Amino acid sequence: MRKIAYCCLTILLICCKEKYEPPVNAPVTGYLVIEGYISASGPAEIHLSRSIPLDDTAKLINETLATVRLQGRDNSSYSLTENGGGNYINTLINLNSSQQYRLYIKTREGKEYASDYVNVRIAPLIDSIGWIRENNNGLQIYVNTHDPKNNTWYYRWTTEETWEFHSVYYTNLTYSRDPVTNRINGVKWRRPDRQVEPKLFTCWKGESGTGIVLGSSAKLSIDSIHKPLINIPFGSWKLSVLYSVIIKQYALTKEEYEFLDKMKKNSEEIGNVFGRQPSELKGNIHCLSNPSEPVIGYIGIANRQEKRIWISRSDVPDWRYFMECETYNVPIDSVEEYSMYTPISPTTINISGNIDSYMVATPSCVDCTVRGTNIKPSFWP
Repeated sequence: MRKIAYCCLTILLICCKEKYEPPVNAPVTGYLVIEGYISASGPAEIHLSRSIPLDDTAKLINETLATVRLQGRDNSSYSLTENGGGNYINTLINLNSSQQYRLYIKTREGKEYASDYVNVRIAPLIDSIGWIRENNNGLQIYVNTHDPKNNTWYYRWTTEETWEFHSVYYTNLTYSRDPVTNRINGVKWRRPDRQVEPKLFTCWKGESGTGIVLGSSAKLSIDSIHKPLINIPFGSWKLSVLYSVIIKQYALTKEEYEFLDKMKKNSEEIGNVFGRQPSELKGNIHCLSNPSEPVIGYIGIANRQEKRIWISRSDVPDWRYFMECETYNVPIDSVEEYSMYTPISPTTINISGNIDSYMVATPSCVDCTVRGTNIKPSFWP
């Protein structure tokens, strides 16, 4: 009897599920979304896009061909140039900290938008970036900062990670091809000293933080913060050779902090029955052409502080990074059959000096460009 009752209750719950349609009538083109950062001494980096429905799987709609300016109450003006994908930038601005500024936008359709005028804030320096090994839980990177004048209280951080990694195997072979059909017909020695031969052993990978990372010391008696930012899992390839991260620190107003905190909660804490309900985002940007039209975004201005640290494999002994790679011994007459693998080295060479058989492995184990780039970053040692 209990089983029958349970089955009936389950069927009833399933049948009662209905799709929830939010009571919001967004325009076909979506609302304008403004994201970015304006530094008092450059750069100013703004991205414009259009909002899309929650259930829409389409790609982001970038707002291109717009006129974007930073305007001061002293009638100064700085134009931001589009460099593709709805990104607008000016690296040469130098703002007067005693003036107020606003962001002005005119779309290609002629609609005008502007933010409130805001003061220029001064962000305190980053005191230090540190890390701690957490046994088998990996490595935690944190930032320490404080404002000796007790004027900031609200902060945001972004991170840009870069790490060097190596292939499991070094290869001295490459495939040879028929000059007419371009089909693989054998293997030959690589010439890594030549420009035409790509370097496959040493590569780099970069990753920017995607979440909104905020911190506030407003509830404390002094403006000081210790904030964990990045956790690197135990055995991660990020620390297989050499790792670096640059942390960028921004000073926020209380209003900008609250806006970003709502955005963070809306994007990270909803999606299930027990999660919080999304809240309305009211920023400081308005549509001048139609004051009733919602605009998503908040513009603040402050100088940005940056600091970089380095962590090498020798700094984290017993890190236990391991990449499993299986190798195969291939006879030369089966070269086309195994062409999806990458050749590593010959295993037998006949009396004439020709390769009779050779070793192969999956491309990711031999060619590091499968997982990253072999172009060395300009800041790398």
